[in-house]
Amino acid sequence: MIKTQIIKENDRPVAVILDYDEYLRLKECKQELDDYNRGSVTKQKTRKWTGHEELKKQLKVK
Repeated sequence: MIKTQIIKENDRPVAVILDYDEYLRLKECKQELDDYNRGSVTKQKTRKWTGHEELKKQLKVK
């Protein structure tokens, strides 16, 4: 595993080198957070909310 390295210019962080698996994990976490936030906004804007079980009944899905 590659140790994370911070590249600095004039004592300011400008880049990071990290393990590719860690990058993929962070990217997945970001996607999950984005999905959660979009879902929360949608739920707040929607007056009538249909639960998962009710939706399956309406769509006649088992």
